[in-house]
Amino acid sequence: MTRTRRICLLLIMTPLLAPGQAYGQAFDETTVSFSFADDDVFRDSGETRKNSPEAFFGGQAQSPADRFAESVFSKTGSRLVVSKKFEVGKLVPEGGLRFRAIPNMDGVYGFFDDGTWLSLGYVPSSDTAAKLTLYPLDSDRLRIGYNWDVTWGGTNVFPKNFRTGLAPGAKVSYETGPLTLFAGMKTTLIRSPSERVLDNPGGNTNQYVQRSYYGVLGGAELDLPLGLTLRGSGGYFQKGTNNSPNVLGKPIPSGGGSAQVAWHTGAEVGRRMDLRLYFANPEEYTLETPTEGHTGLDLALEGAYLVQTLEDTDRYASTKNEFSKALALTAGLRYGRTRFFFDAVYRDLSYVVFNVPGFEPYKALSDSADLTHSGSFSFIPEALSGEWFGLLSVDHFFGLPQSLGLTPALSIGTLLPATYMPGDEGLTIEGPFGEEHALGRQRVVVRGTRSTDWEILPPGENELPLLILRGDVKFTVGEHFSLVGEVSYINDRNFSQVEQDPQGHALRKFVDPNILGVGLVSELKF
Repeated sequence: MTRTRRICLLLIMTPLLAPGQAYGQAFDETTVSFSFADDDVFRDSGETRKNSPEAFFGGQAQSPADRFAESVFSKTGSRLVVSKKFEVGKLVPEGGLRFRAIPNMDGVYGFFDDGTWLSLGYVPSSDTAAKLTLYPLDSDRLRIGYNWDVTWGGTNVFPKNFRTGLAPGAKVSYETGPLTLFAGMKTTLIRSPSERVLDNPGGNTNQYVQRSYYGVLGGAELDLPLGLTLRGSGGYFQKGTNNSPNVLGKPIPSGGGSAQVAWHTGAEVGRRMDLRLYFANPEEYTLETPTEGHTGLDLALEGAYLVQTLEDTDRYASTKNEFSKALALTAGLRYGRTRFFFDAVYRDLSYVVFNVPGFEPYKALSDSADLTHSGSFSFIPEALSGEWFGLLSVDHFFGLPQSLGLTPALSIGTLLPATYMPGDEGLTIEGPFGEEHALGRQRVVVRGTRSTDWEILPPGENELPLLILRGDVKFTVGEHFSLVGEVSYINDRNFSQVEQDPQGHALRKFVDPNILGVGLVSELKF
């Protein structure tokens, strides 16, 4: 019996075998999703480094504007949560299998863990509760931070290229009145060089073994009068050992903290309609949006500061601490059935590549590297060089007869990507073509951690901001069925490819900057 068939059989039998004294639905938060998408109407297969097939069912639309998740449609899939909850006096055992069935993800079909959990709660009174929550398969949902765009400490905080499997974990939480506390731990296996030296002349002399590595995290939340909330969390993670030859075997400790100040007044505003965030975290960014209410306002300001120890490229056989920072400002306003949202996010380059770890894997940025913005954006201080993202959205709910609803949304935004250019410290170019050779120091645009997120600009060119336009329409039938259509347009003048000139020379040139993506997601929830 195949692995997928075994999982399917387990999901079918679990509610049948569960004890009868449980209450609540056997299937909770279950959704069946369907998608049809094309990431770029203007490009066909094989025309770009990142292949862009035509539209297909289960579409894997991937956009360069999707900085923090694979894409708005890449994780489309049906989710199944088989859960049970009991009451035994003041104790509340609970648990569930949470899976996502993805029809096509990089050629892989099947079920993937989406936060399977089991917990034991203790509720001595109506305003006090303690809970132990265990994640037996993966604890990616157990994170540090609050705005998804700048959260960290998920599974990929352990380098995935050397990690074996996922990262199970555990969390203890305590709530009493306005105060909430939590502490957690997660572990994983990472391949790292052992102390044993192999007798292999002319070949690899290091033996790599699997070792257990740990991460600990915790935080607190305090609700104050007048709608003010203070949140803080932090953590420490072992990322294995360094694989660079000069510092082979040196440990990579990492850690940091996040803090948020939030304020709410009036009616519930909810989250903006963003399919990218929905697929990244469907529990928090659901397709269900509040449709009623008068005036409400949400404001939140968050900051994160991280550090990890990597190879010092400026000093031979040494390591150094590399610091990273991020900021996020969000605002939401409801006026009747109309909502407005504003999001601004800043991440420096080392924060963008924190999980890799490092811009060049396992190596800290050189002191001579040029990370500042150029051209029209050279006014940005060096301390604030990095990625800047802003998005303004508006949506309106139209109530229709027979429990039908229609919600159109429009978003406009811009992204100024982080950049990197090798330093010229100690570089001397002489001769009749010195200026031409100096142009070889090309600027790199960095939008994320994948190879297709990086663009090497043509010699002498500067980075330019992206223009993002997106339109969404959501049609709902009652509380269970949603149909969301999306059209996104992106103008990215940083796109470049290597092409041959008439003389056969390979030259890097800019290509068509226009990207038009379309997609359709349908969901039934029961």
